Parts: sequence; structure tokens; C-alpha cells
Amino acid sequence: MHPLTALDIAEIHQLVARYGLTTDNADADGFMQTWVAPADFGGYDSGAFGRIDTWQEMLDFERHHVGPGGMANGKRHLALNIAVEPISASEAHVTNDMIVMEVAEVPRVVATGRYDRSLVVKTEQGWRFKRRTLHVDAGFFKSMPAQA
Repeated sequence: MHPLTALDIAEIHQLVARYGLTTDNADADGFMQTWVAPADFGGYDSGAFGRIDTWQEMLDFERHHVGPGGMANGKRHLALNIAVEPISASEAHVTNDMIVMEVAEVPRVVATGRYDRSLVVKTEQGWRFKRRTLHVDAGFFKSMPAQA
């Protein structure tokens, strides 16, 4: 295992936080700043939202997700149990649990899941996501009819 500095680990934790906060703030451009440059984008895979292969597709998805009528409106995304696994001095896997809460209406949990071994890389702009995989917990799909 290659050690990371305490500063690297803190920056990766901040990256995970910015990922959720930019979504909650409907800031698609800020959200995309948590990702590597378009040429280096490694993809986003989620059973709930499908597979996204390019940086532009991710931007388009996020703009819709946080835009009028998007599923992220009125939600708060919480990142918990953040674990960083160093690969090298410039790469790491980060795993975190996610809780999505309704906050615009009566507060309640609407989804849970795990970002499993996301690949983060150290760039000239700091740590950025290169690839993410989201496993949404099965209860989300069972709750969808009740939320409709």
C-alpha cells in the first residue's frame, strides 16, 4: 500500500462533500469540477440511473438531475463512512455510504446506497473523481411506488 498524506486524505473527504453539496445547491458546473477533465473521464455506473460513459453525458445528466423537475430537487445528499484506500501517491479508491433525504417537504429518507471504490486521482487542480459506481440499496426501488 502506498501511503497518502493526511492532507491528501482530508482533500479526498472534501471532494466527497463537494460532490453532494454541489448537487444539493443545483450547481452542475461546480459538480463537474469534482471530476477529472473530459478526456480522462472513466465513467459513472449506477443501477438506478444507468451507465454514463462520457464527461459531457455526466454534465447533461447532472443539469437535468438538479434542474426543474429533476430528482435532486429538494433533496440533501449525505456522505457517511468515507474510507480511502491508497493505490499510489496520486490515486486512491474511496468508498462511502450515501443517504438522500427529502428536505423541501416533510423530511424523510428517500434513498440509501453506497459509492463503491470510486477512483480518485490527484490532478493539478487537486483530487478529482475519475470513475464512480453507485449501488442503490434495494429498498429505494421498493419505495418508488409509495413515493409516486
